[in-house]
Amino acid sequence: MQDSFARLLSDARIRKVEVRSKAYKLADGGGLYLLVQPNGSMSWRYKFRVNGREGLLSIGQYPEVPLAAARTKHRDARAMVAEGVNPVQARRVERVEAERALVRAEAGSFAAVHDQWKEITEPRLALNTINQHRRECANFLLPEFGKRPVWEIKRPEVAMLLKRVERNAPEVARNLRTYLTQIFEHAIELGLVDANPVPSARMLRPRRKKQHAAMELENYPDFVSRMVASGHEPQTKAAMFLVILAACRKQEAAAARWSEFDLEGAAWTIPAERMKARREHWIPLSRQAVALLYRLRELSHGEFVFPHRTRANEPMASNTLNVMIDKIRLDGATVHGFRSMFSTYFNAQHASADVVERCLAHAPSNKVRAAYNRHEYQDERRDMMQQWADVLDAEIAKARNVVVVIGDAVLTPQLAA
Repeated sequence: MQDSFARLLSDARIRKVEVRSKAYKLADGGGLYLLVQPNGSMSWRYKFRVNGREGLLSIGQYPEVPLAAARTKHRDARAMVAEGVNPVQARRVERVEAERALVRAEAGSFAAVHDQWKEITEPRLALNTINQHRRECANFLLPEFGKRPVWEIKRPEVAMLLKRVERNAPEVARNLRTYLTQIFEHAIELGLVDANPVPSARMLRPRRKKQHAAMELENYPDFVSRMVASGHEPQTKAAMFLVILAACRKQEAAAARWSEFDLEGAAWTIPAERMKARREHWIPLSRQAVALLYRLRELSHGEFVFPHRTRANEPMASNTLNVMIDKIRLDGATVHGFRSMFSTYFNAQHASADVVERCLAHAPSNKVRAAYNRHEYQDERRDMMQQWADVLDAEIAKARNVVVVIGDAVLTPQLAA
C-alpha cells in the first residue's frame, strides 16, 4: 500500500527529540505516531477506526523498531483497516495460532497426548485396570501411532488397526477403541484436533449376548478335556484352573503375587487396589487349589504366580485366558461365566446367599443390612470352596481322567484324592 499522505518524521528528527515532563506524541501521518515518555522511552502507536470504532495498535519500541520498520508495519495495519479488519484482533488471533503451534510442536505427538490422558485417568482406576490399559496401549497403540502428530491420524487407519486386532482379540479391539476415543477427546480439549477420528462402535463385532452365561456343570469335563488338549501354555491352563477353583475374576488370578498366598493356612488375600470394588478380598483355598499352587511354586520363582511368557517381571495378561476360551470354542464357556456357574450351583442347592456373595466378592445388595451384618462367614466360605472343588472333581470322575502337564509335574483335578 502506497502512502497517500505526507510523512512528517525522519531519523534525524527522532534522534534530536527532547524529553518533557509529560508524555507527548510526534505524528508521522496516517494515524502513526511516536509516543515519547518522561523517562525517555519511545514507542510506536497506530490510531485507527474500524466500523466506526476507534482502536490503538502498539507497533513496538524505538529504536528496536526503527522508523522504516515502523512504517512498514503501519502500512500492513492500514491495509487491514481498509478491508474492515481490526489489526489488534488480528494480532491476537496470530498470537493464539503461534501458541497453538508451539503446543503442537511440544505436546502434539500421540504418545504425549496418551501420557497426559494416562495421568488424568489412572488415579480413578484399580491397579488391575491400570496395568491392562498400559499393556494394551503399549502393545498396539504406541507402536502404531506413538511418534506421529495426533492431527495427522485419520479415521481409516484407526479403523484398520482395530479390525486387525479384532481378528485375534475382539475384546482387546473394543478396549482399544475406548482408549482411542478418550485420548482424542483429550486432544480436542488441548486444541490439537477439531474432531475425533475414532470410528463408530458398529464397525466392530458386538460382544456375544451370553458373555457371562453360566456353563452347564455337566459340560465342565468337556471344557477341561478341550483345554488340556489345546496347545496353550501349561501355566495358562493352570491360571484357568485357579479362576475356576477360587471363583475369582480373571485379572485377579492373572496378576496374582506369591506374597498374597498363605499356602500353609490355605488362604489367598487379594489387596484392595487389585479388586474391582477396591476392598480387600479373602479367599479360602480348597485342597485342590493348594496342591495346584504348590506345584506351580516349583516352576515360578519370581514375584508373580503366572509371569508373562517373555517378560518375567510382569504378570500374564488377563486377556490370555479370553484368547484360550475363544479358541476352545465351547458354547457357554466364558472366563467370567465360571463365576456364574459357581453361583448357579450353590443357589440351586439353596445355600446361603450371603456366603455365595462373599465368595464372589460382591457387595451386599441390601445396604441397610450390610451396615449391620459385619460377619465375614469365613468358616462357611471355607466349607463352600472345598465343596465346590469336590463337585468339580466329581464331574471329572464321572466322565474321564483329565491330566494337565505343567513342566515335569503331572496335575489332575483329583490331586487331593
